[in-house]
Amino acid sequence: MGISYGQLYRWKRKGLIPESWFIRRSTFTGQETFFPQEKILERIERIKDLKEDHPLDDLAMLITKRVNAKLEVAFSKLRQLGWLDEHLVEVCGLEKDEEGVLSMKEALCLGVLRHLEGKARDEEMDLSRRTLERALTRKPFEQIREEKLVLYLLRKRLSAAGISAEISLAIVATDKATFDPEIDVVQAVDLGTILERIKLDLAKEE
Repeated sequence: MGISYGQLYRWKRKGLIPESWFIRRSTFTGQETFFPQEKILERIERIKDLKEDHPLDDLAMLITKRVNAKLEVAFSKLRQLGWLDEHLVEVCGLEKDEEGVLSMKEALCLGVLRHLEGKARDEEMDLSRRTLERALTRKPFEQIREEKLVLYLLRKRLSAAGISAEISLAIVATDKATFDPEIDVVQAVDLGTILERIKLDLAKEE
């Protein structure tokens, strides 16, 4: 890919790559830095695309200005970017107004639910949406990445007196959260990653 560690570190200093992605570990050769592979590869490609039209020094400010300043996203743009489909529109109870706009909180909810599609049942999608909406009323956007918040979709089977039932839970907690070993983690969605992807997609399309 032709990207050096020094380049990645420079992008980190400019706020284009989260510091939490630089994971220092001890190896037999000493201290080495590791990255979440899928996340870092996708981020590198997006930054390289944006660099073609904008100076590197302007990218962090550009992304913040274009998205955070207005804090709303055109419904039609989300559809063009592939963030919307008919199922998500229905689950989220959105009006199919191509001229309308969504708040960044609504766009974040859509991004999270998009990652749950195919793994979550419809009732779990609704549960996750309501849980996330409630969490976002208590947490400003800047805390999402700082606290490394994740939406967890969980299932647990309960048995008593010959009767068995499975319950679903949706929880917003840090990426260090631990659960009962009998709980199945269906999906864990990193909210900071979703938010940054929305910002980068929209900045690129402007």
